Amino acid sequence: MPKPPLTLHDLRRHAIARTFFTPTTLPRAITKLGFVQADPIRAPARAQDLTLRQRVADYRAGDLERRYPKLAIEEDFFVNYGFLPRELHHLMHPREPRTAWTKARWKQAHAVLEFVRERGVVHPKDVDAQFAHGKTINWFGGSSNASTQLL
Repeated sequence: MPKPPLTLHDLRRHAIARTFFTPTTLPRAITKLGFVQADPIRAPARAQDLTLRQRVADYRAGDLERRYPKLAIEEDFFVNYGFLPRELHHLMHPREPRTAWTKARWKQAHAVLEFVRERGVVHPKDVDAQFAHGKTINWFGGSSNASTQLL
């Protein structure tokens, strides 16, 4: 017998059951949610605090950041920035394996390092103006100045 089609009501019930659960511990809440969006802006409060105060027993603003070093979670970004269980981190977005730099790339990097050492603080635009290494593909698939990536 075929299943009846999913209705909007069914989807709402599923979403509410999945995201609004009985308050629990901080690690369990993060695991159940799978991802907690974070935002440093405190108007009216940080996004992670607004999300977690309804889902974690006795949660206080800033608890996530205070406990972060001891929690099995990672920070990452997808569309937005947030926290997720360590065991899900590899699913966020496939990462390219680190590529070994060529001798020419190392030469560029050493030249940029010397430039920075001579001047102290530098702006990426100054480095690009000095070296004009051209463009390269960034982590998001877009285009970045190669000089900026070398920094």
